This record gives sequence, structure tokens and C-alpha cells, in this order.
Amino acid sequence: MTNQFINITMDKPIDKTKEVAIIGGGLAGLTAAVYISRNGKNVTIIEKSSEFGGRARTTMKDGFYFNQGPHALYADGLGSRILNELNVIYNGKKVDYTKYFVKDKEKIHQSPIKLSQLLATKLLKGFRGKIEIIRFLIKLNKMNLDGLQRISFQEWLDKSFKNSDSKDFVKMLGRISTYTYNAENLSAKLALNQIKTAVAGGVIYIDEGWQTLVDQLTDIAKRNGVKFVYGKNVDFIAQSYDNNGPNRQLKWKIRLSNNTAISYYNVIIATNPSHVYSLLKDNALVNPEFLSHLEKMNRPARVATLDIALSGLPNPNVYGAYGMDVPLYLSLHSEFAKLSVDGNGVLFHAIKYLDSSTELNPIQDKMELEGLLDMVQPGWRKMVVRQRFLPNMIASNTFLNNNKGFMENRPNMEVPGVDNLYIIGDWVGPDGMLADTSFASAKAVALKILSENKEIEIHDGKL
Repeated sequence: MTNQFINITMDKPIDKTKEVAIIGGGLAGLTAAVYISRNGKNVTIIEKSSEFGGRARTTMKDGFYFNQGPHALYADGLGSRILNELNVIYNGKKVDYTKYFVKDKEKIHQSPIKLSQLLATKLLKGFRGKIEIIRFLIKLNKMNLDGLQRISFQEWLDKSFKNSDSKDFVKMLGRISTYTYNAENLSAKLALNQIKTAVAGGVIYIDEGWQTLVDQLTDIAKRNGVKFVYGKNVDFIAQSYDNNGPNRQLKWKIRLSNNTAISYYNVIIATNPSHVYSLLKDNALVNPEFLSHLEKMNRPARVATLDIALSGLPNPNVYGAYGMDVPLYLSLHSEFAKLSVDGNGVLFHAIKYLDSSTELNPIQDKMELEGLLDMVQPGWRKMVVRQRFLPNMIASNTFLNNNKGFMENRPNMEVPGVDNLYIIGDWVGPDGMLADTSFASAKAVALKILSENKEIEIHDGKL
């Protein structure tokens, strides 16, 4: 049985020319590899880490499955459809928000998930504000979002709501759905579409963490013959030709961090905007407007996350809490997914959505997250089995700056100015946000490579 994980440091010979190279072994890179390889193409994934999966990796500690912060699969999102296409099987439950609460001005209120609760809640002070929320929710599914790409979510909120409570409530929904604090830097179209997806189908927490998705995608790719190069970063790519004759073909020469050079006819970069920019900024053929856009996008949405495993649940009446006046989130993921070996463990994920315009203050951020736990789960400190604090984690690379009064579109998958070079990830293409965008852009590029004449359709559940 051949070992398809190739460590270049072992000086094992590899075929220098392949059909498709994918730089980055996260969800997007693995998904693209599966689509392309199952249609007969030779594919190699190059991953700088010793493990695949990127931010979707799950670690096992003290019998608990720790995702890197809270992960949720949108039941009606593009990601769930694409996973089904690829026969990736996962278990878990949809989140039931009956025991979720909203924090506002040091008080907690039951999350108003029903019409009667919206009308009765003291979270929204005035009757007019409640009516604004009800009208918003009724119109949401029929809302035409095409004209909202070039205005910020904050600008749309200011224009759409007269009542401050209703505005803050919808802003909170956007923050939770997009993992983004800075509403002034996010397009209204993306934010509202993400709220719509969340409200329509809800979210699923996955048994044993998102590593189950990573492992299955990796296994399918291996069975399809995908080769894996790991532990080496790509620090340079350039165009070249395979010969000097009339039928010469364009190749991309890739230089790895140990100065090994390998060549491929098609290259997909499945990393972040900063890395893509560093690889392409000196390439005179790449469209300069595209490079300028990349450079300005290099401000991802970040969160501070506190992941806590407990020996028991202090307050069984509260499964989660969201901050309306503060950018905080808390959810009992283990209530809806098996996240411990015995299936009985208690695992909370808490996050603070970070403001990109202010300096980090990890000590203060951790105190705020602990304070939210104190409010809704008093006594939790005595029941801690393990906790992990990640003070500055990238939640999404889709963070679009407001440039001279308008929002910019996310970049397309094809790098303009050159041939056979593509980008994919949670910041690429027109569809979805977060992991949904990673899956969608991966499929779109795969279909593009497989057939220039084939119509790319990522919504019909078919190849």
C-alpha cells in the first residue's frame, strides 16, 4: 500500500509535473481536490502544516472534542448540500433556542423566537420597535439583496430602523451569523443573506467536531489518488512553459520553503488574502486592481474564544446567551452534539467579536467572557475540567473595507491577467459566508478546471 502523504524533507522522488496543485489543505482545498480527482485528474495538495483541515481541525483533550471556537453548519447552506454531494456523512442536532437568552444592560431576557415572545419581551422596550422586528422577519425571505452589495450593513441598519432597540437586535443577529463585529465594514447583502440562511434552516452542531468532515474529505481524496505534500510552505510561484516548441503549454512553477521547485498546469491557492497577495504582488501580469483589492482585504474578522469543558452543567435552564449591548456569544455545544468520548460531557464555547479598530486586550476579553458565564452559569469555575483561551482567532477572511463610500465585491475565483491560476476560500466568490463560501468556491473552481464549456451551478445539488 503506497503512502500518499509525501514529506519532501525525506528527499523522496516525486513527479515534477502534475495537472493540478492546490496550495492549502483546509476545507476549501480538500473539497476542490475531491471534486477534481474523482473526475480523473491528478491532484496534489501542498499544506504548510503537519495536519490538514486548517481552522476546521478538532483536538481531543481530557476526553473532549475541542473545535477551534464555535463551529456550526448551516442546515440550509451551500456547505451542507456540497457535503451531501460528496457523500460526507455527519451526525448532530439542530440547535433548539428555547433555552437561549439575550443579555442587555446587565439583564438577561429569554430569546424571543416566537411571535408571542417578541410582543411580550422586555428586551425590546417600545411597541414600535417590536413591530419593526416583526416586519423585518416577515420581509426577510422575500428581500431583494442584489442592490445591497455596495452599502455597509451598518448603513442599511441606520436607514431601515428608527428604534435603537430593534436596530441593535438585528445587528446582533448579523454579528452572530457572520462572526463579524464591524458592521460598517461588511456589506449589507452578505450580512442579510447570512441572517436569512440562519433563520430559515438553523444550524447543526456536529458530533465529534468538524474533524469528522476533514477526515472524510481526506480519506475520499486519498482513495481518488490525491497526493499530499505537508510541512512545507509555498513562498513563490511563477509562470513558465514546458518546452520551446509550437505546442508548448503554460505551467506554474512552485517553489517551496526548502527551495524545492515543482510544476503544475493548474494551480489553486486555498489560503488567505495576505498569503495570496504575497505570492502575486510582484507578478507583472496579474491585474493591478485585483492586487489592490487583495491588499485592502487583509483585515479579517477576528474573535477571542474561550472553550470550556465542565464536569457538569450548573444551570440546566440556560444553554446559551448572546450579547445585544456587548459583542459576546455563549453556547452549550455539547447539548446538540457528542463532544466527549462518553457522550455526557459539558462543553461551552464562548466568543467575543473583536473590533478591528481597537487594540487587543486579551485579559479584558477573557474577563468579559468569564463574566457572561458567571451570569448564566454560576458555579462553573468549580467544575472546570479543561479550558482553552484563544485571544485572536480568525473567524472569517470576508471582511470588506468601506472604501470611499462603497463596498467592494469579493474577488472572483479566476485570477485576472493570467491563465490557469485560481483562488478559493471563505473570502472568494459571490455565494454565502464562512465555510459555505469555502465549499462553494471550491466546487466552482473544480468545475471550471474540469470543463471550460460546462456551466457552473452550485445550487442544484448536482455535478
